[in-house]
Amino acid sequence: MAEIELDQKKLKKTGAIYGLILGMVMILAGIISFYLMSSTSNLAVVVGTPVVFSILLPLVAAVVLIFSLRKKINGYWDLRQATTGIFILFLVAYFVSTSGSIAYLKAAGPGIKVHTKENLIRVTSSFLEKQGADQVEIDAAVDKVNAGFAESPDLKIGDVIMGYLQAVIIIFVAALVFAAIFKREPPVYFKAGDE
Repeated sequence: MAEIELDQKKLKKTGAIYGLILGMVMILAGIISFYLMSSTSNLAVVVGTPVVFSILLPLVAAVVLIFSLRKKINGYWDLRQATTGIFILFLVAYFVSTSGSIAYLKAAGPGIKVHTKENLIRVTSSFLEKQGADQVEIDAAVDKVNAGFAESPDLKIGDVIMGYLQAVIIIFVAALVFAAIFKREPPVYFKAGDE
């Protein structure tokens, strides 16, 4: 099949712009998630918040932005072009989201993490007490929450670089999967100049 005529510069630029948008959506979702988890007394909200704000909302935003990206570049792209655009979108979103989240957590100080951890312990303990769990089970659950919030050791530059390289590989694989789903070849009778 003939290659689709496509302005690669426009594809990359638009992908990067949409990546910025997706990154901002992910930052806002993370901030809202932190505040909901730190202020609720309902276990369902504590359990459901990360699923909704860390998985579903970014996934829906990514799908909408991918459709918009495809439409913006004339509605047709092959697998390679779709992979390129989606990879740039995801890569920019990852760096924006990671940088923004780190900046937010530094700006908010350790108080937000401590408050969230204390609330999770309170909600978990309350739920287990209502279920009739004994103190040993409650203490084990509290230890799991504490372990999840344990301070991470100082990272070496090699560890940070390795983490970013692993993230880039995962982002590429995700972009390839999304490209396979959202690629759209023109009809056989379609000519490059037709619209």
